Amino acid sequence: MAEIDFRNKINWRRRYRSPQGVKTEREILRIFESDRGRIINSPAIRRLQQKTQVFPLERNAAVRTRLTHSLEVQQVGRYIAKEILSRLKEQRLLETYGLDELTGPFESIVEMACLMHDIGNPPFGHFGEAAINDWFRQRLSPDDAVGQPSSDDRCEVVALRLREGEDELNALRCKVRHDLSHFEGNAQGIRLVHTLMRMNLTWAQVGCILKYTRPAWWVGEPPASHSYLMKKPGYYFSEEAYVARLRKELDLDTYSRFPLTWIMEAADDISYCVADLEDAVEKRIFTAEQLYQHLYDAWGEHEKGSLFAQVVENAWDKSRVNSMSRSAEDQFFMYLRVNTLNKLVPYAAQRFIDNLPQIFSGEFNHALLEDDSDFSQLLELYKNVAIKQVFSHPDVEQLELQGYRVISGLLEIYRPLLQLSLADFTELVEKERLRRFPIESRLFHKLSTRHRLAYVEAVSKLSSDDLVYPVLEYYHRCRLIQDYISGMTDLYSWDEYRRMMAVE
Repeated sequence: MAEIDFRNKINWRRRYRSPQGVKTEREILRIFESDRGRIINSPAIRRLQQKTQVFPLERNAAVRTRLTHSLEVQQVGRYIAKEILSRLKEQRLLETYGLDELTGPFESIVEMACLMHDIGNPPFGHFGEAAINDWFRQRLSPDDAVGQPSSDDRCEVVALRLREGEDELNALRCKVRHDLSHFEGNAQGIRLVHTLMRMNLTWAQVGCILKYTRPAWWVGEPPASHSYLMKKPGYYFSEEAYVARLRKELDLDTYSRFPLTWIMEAADDISYCVADLEDAVEKRIFTAEQLYQHLYDAWGEHEKGSLFAQVVENAWDKSRVNSMSRSAEDQFFMYLRVNTLNKLVPYAAQRFIDNLPQIFSGEFNHALLEDDSDFSQLLELYKNVAIKQVFSHPDVEQLELQGYRVISGLLEIYRPLLQLSLADFTELVEKERLRRFPIESRLFHKLSTRHRLAYVEAVSKLSSDDLVYPVLEYYHRCRLIQDYISGMTDLYSWDEYRRMMAVE
């Protein structure tokens, strides 16, 4: 087992204009403070205030958005990080693990990763992801021409219009189609940070948001040793070279994860489970009393002193006392959050320490709160009740279906840009307006300047004489459309769809 030395993981250098030389503790902390500023002041963070957590297009400001959820995850992540450092200090292991002068960066990396963990999510959350993937899977398949559903094992990208007999391109064509048909919020987050926003964060800070290590073009089952770490796409073909460099800078094996990412993941798991239930009560999907009964019934056997009794029943009992000064509903959730954090945070911290050799190497193939303990069972309790009682509610499902239709409709509206020939689209990009393509010209003008520049830069790096140029140009053109639509907020996409469909 390799020696655990976090000085080899908390890499404070950047890809561009990286500071050189040995740095003092104060100088390294300033570098990560710069990361904090770049992240907090980025438009991607601000847009989270109008993106769905559970309830799309919600007008009640007390119900969480992606931004308020991310702030809560940030606080829990900081709590777990401090708990880990405190325990390592008590065991006199900070210096042993190279953390004695890196406690500040350790906390900061976790906090900012928590704040950023949802920045790649499209409008309407998972239903937005599903809409993008379904649309591209159908349009990039030859079966689309005859109106038949596409099959994942058919990898010919018809829209590329390649000449027959070019068998050497089959692998690339398959890779491109699979990649474009597996849009994922986590992978888009990496793309936002590096390619679109060009935030030039430290290697350690970016490594902490690479939650899943599977490339989006992966076909088949991942290796059993990394099945959990690779359960979702983590990055796209467009960022393949960047992620390869990231792994090198952070000394990570292929498909291994950055150690502090487990803390960010645990903070997210702890935060959203209680929050989703509280928002459901705020939305009057059920009352606090009904929620308590749902939790009680779903837990199963009730023993005195059980974790359920210490957390949920304790919160319920306390909320019944002194409710005159504050509503019983507010008190219940306050105590439920406090009790849940006080139990799960120390457990997550100890799991991190107990499994540190595997976590440090990036090969721990589980979540911190994924085991056969009562702590894991409590999280599953919250998740299962939310799935059964919240996400299946007719009002929620109706809004999700509307969101799916909005994103699918916007992609269809911008489809003419994908139907242009390579020569015509290249000319449109250069001149920005072509009289013979009035619709396409106006659609092109609506695209964000930032996204257009990312496309131009990517295509400029390709060799136009290369046989694969049409494949890769079309890939980046599709990415351009995905970038633009996935970057919209819920409200903007809703309004844009209505405007473009002339239903104002």
